[in-house]
Amino acid sequence: MGDELESHCPSCGDSRLPGAIYCIGCGAPLLAPPEPHRPLFVDEVGEESSLPRSTRGFFFDDAPPPPPAGRKGRTAAILTVIAVLVLVAGALGFIFGKDGVGAARPEANPSTGPARSEPASNPPSEPAVDPSAPPENQLLRISRLDTEAASKLIDTWIPQLAAVGAGDGGDADWHKALDRYQEIKTDHPDVLLLDTGEWPSSYVKSGMYAVVVPYPSDSSGPALEWCVERGLSRTDCAAKRLEVSGDPTDNYDAQ
Repeated sequence: MGDELESHCPSCGDSRLPGAIYCIGCGAPLLAPPEPHRPLFVDEVGEESSLPRSTRGFFFDDAPPPPPAGRKGRTAAILTVIAVLVLVAGALGFIFGKDGVGAARPEANPSTGPARSEPASNPPSEPAVDPSAPPENQLLRISRLDTEAASKLIDTWIPQLAAVGAGDGGDADWHKALDRYQEIKTDHPDVLLLDTGEWPSSYVKSGMYAVVVPYPSDSSGPALEWCVERGLSRTDCAAKRLEVSGDPTDNYDAQ
């Protein structure tokens, strides 16, 4: 009975040819359809399988793990920052510590008190004029000391208060001449003493000492006014022009 069914078409009953796949009469398929079958996933395969257990691993490559953080680079950066800070601190210490900003000061000892600086002792210098020297030598020394100041009065008119010296037209002796000069110096501290022999274009007679005031002017008028303002007569004050050349007779004027 089974063989008979296998030799006929199950749809129309026509006999089927050996090896035929479709019925010649109705065209129905003669072979039984395959059993339904679903594909097996990787997870359903036995443990003996060498395939990975993940479908993602089966079809795709897993992403590589992230590389470890570069400890060497971070360590180098930290060391660089520390080195820079050390250099900056050293530079600041050199700048502010060199000139004593914030420098430690020696503490004063309360038992001894503050240190006192002793004044420098200058060696005693020789007096400008030796008071024990002869009067004529003292007058000569004074005139030498006044020469530089008098040289700045050349070609100007100045008041002249007296001419001191021993001899004709002068004092009785050099002591009197020195005393008279010192009296005038007391009343007029800025006077200068001129050796008339050193100024031949200003004084006719040498061997005397002229007492003049360093109040220069371009003419004799201001010098004579200076005399009048101080109540000095023509015998006690006149105008004199200091020259280094020319006739001395043209360099004198009186009130």
